[in-house]
Amino acid sequence: MPLQTATQVRSRRLCNCRELGVVPCRCYRIYSQPDCDMGWDSYRNKYFFGYHLYTFVAADSPYDLPLYPRLQRASRHDATSWVVSAREFVERFRDYTWDKAILDAAHDALPIYEYLHSRSIKPFIDLNLRSTGSKGVQKDDITFSPNGIPFCKKGLEMKDRGYDSTRGRRKYYCPLVVKGVVTCDTPCSDSPYGRCVHTYTKHNPRLFPPVARNSNEWVNVYKRRTTCERSNKRVKGDYHLEAAKHRSTMMWTVRIYGIAMCQHMDAWYQESNLDLRSMLLSA
Repeated sequence: MPLQTATQVRSRRLCNCRELGVVPCRCYRIYSQPDCDMGWDSYRNKYFFGYHLYTFVAADSPYDLPLYPRLQRASRHDATSWVVSAREFVERFRDYTWDKAILDAAHDALPIYEYLHSRSIKPFIDLNLRSTGSKGVQKDDITFSPNGIPFCKKGLEMKDRGYDSTRGRRKYYCPLVVKGVVTCDTPCSDSPYGRCVHTYTKHNPRLFPPVARNSNEWVNVYKRRTTCERSNKRVKGDYHLEAAKHRSTMMWTVRIYGIAMCQHMDAWYQESNLDLRSMLLSA
């Protein structure tokens, strides 16, 4: 989430070049927010000066609760922000476990898939179709769709037979098999079952994730990615994050964590079934 802290870079001169008529000068300056820079706000279609607030949100929470907010540079890409935040989160909360990661297409990078695969975390990452890794993927004589589904020689998508978690592979079989009989006029295999293709997650975790992108499980889980949007709305809209005029990362961090605490207290209150209004009136 873009967080604008000022309209321009804040700095204080250490020289008297302006008095001497030397404008502009290249002398050293003191910056009140050295970890801020210029970034691009794709939603508002403009540049801004400040941070990107990158937050891990509990997708299985009915209250869209933030877990780990982190101020990143405005110019830093979301994929890089995820790597930094994930590393810090794992180091600081060693007992915390998570089995799914729901990310948008900005995180569609092979190293992220490999990291999640090494920690037995299922990735639910939308494909960035502009990536070169989504085009022309081929194995032996089999061509794959951008979603990792193999095509038979007739150009039809093969049928999904399921995922074998013990071997880390998914099985596909001939799309023209009807009740165990191959109905293709030019079968590409002598087997009565038709040709089968196995895709291994370890060979390409980006294209062959444990949960197929065209499955109902994928759709149902990926819907929960909107939790981060609702959490950001609460932070920026309900708690007026940008109304502050802080000039240090420390103060911005304190404000952000204070807002996160309020979000958790709201959830505790809703779970408690207490009538806070009547309690205040009676007091």
